[in-house]
Amino acid sequence: MINRVFNTRQLPWILLGVLVSVGSGSIAPAYAQAGRAGLSFLKLGTSARGIAMGDAMAASVQGPASVSYNPAGLVTDDTSSAAELLFTHREWIEETRIEFLAGSAHLSDNQVIGLAITSTTVPDIQLRTRPGEPEGTFTARNFAAVGSYARAFTEELAIGIALKFLYEKILIDEASGFAVDLGARIATPIEHLNVGASLANLGSMSSLRNEATTLPALFRLGPAYSFDLSNERAVVLTAVDLLYLFPEKRTYLNWGGEVEFDRTVAVRGGYQFGSEGRGLTAGMGLRYGIVRLDYAYAKLSQDLGNTHSFTLGLTL
Repeated sequence: MINRVFNTRQLPWILLGVLVSVGSGSIAPAYAQAGRAGLSFLKLGTSARGIAMGDAMAASVQGPASVSYNPAGLVTDDTSSAAELLFTHREWIEETRIEFLAGSAHLSDNQVIGLAITSTTVPDIQLRTRPGEPEGTFTARNFAAVGSYARAFTEELAIGIALKFLYEKILIDEASGFAVDLGARIATPIEHLNVGASLANLGSMSSLRNEATTLPALFRLGPAYSFDLSNERAVVLTAVDLLYLFPEKRTYLNWGGEVEFDRTVAVRGGYQFGSEGRGLTAGMGLRYGIVRLDYAYAKLSQDLGNTHSFTLGLTL
């Protein structure tokens, strides 16, 4: 009788409904009065491919970068490689630098683990205890260590979880905390159309001097569709993400596209709608053997300048 009511084809959509319900229901009230969140690096892209595609990664991300976008993406379509490594260097606002190192390894054809560390530094912050000339400078630091696990339960459904240890230091004050991400990726009955959803940064921090930093909890949902061109010599991918930030109670729409030629050269572009500071993104990628090199450019508004990201990937 149970199989007649809940068969395996219904399971992906039941799980997606649960994630959407949790994302729109129980989490939102908890952060409704929290104000703006800190640890902003937790809501920024961590791979040049994702950044170039406007961070529309809920359904299109695969491999180690999934640790920060959607842990279910650790389960890739290609199971021939035993492990992958990824390193990203990102130049951000006011000389802020973000370093991201991640790796993933297959435990079996349908189970993958991932590890990642992210380090963010904001240098040359002026120190003042009274009006006048600064007494010196200091560097603010943020750090995250992540362990994740993903499993494909059917050909249509993969789910993942990521556990995070977080640390921040500003001058002599420091704080730490923990967070969890949950994600799912579903292959729809339409060929090459996937849907992804994730809840990220659900947790808390200890007090930084007098007050604890609010984590940037967010919900990400969106489809990704791909198709072949020129007798499969080129693959076109387009993706859209709906992104909701609970502390800020704001909704964004991210769009991204990619054209990959002969699995060697990729051209990418994207746009982030609803953001006051971000908009157009673009980039490209090169693949040679086991090595991948990606670059991303993101244009910032309000005279904040432009940002550049570089990612080196290895498939082992």
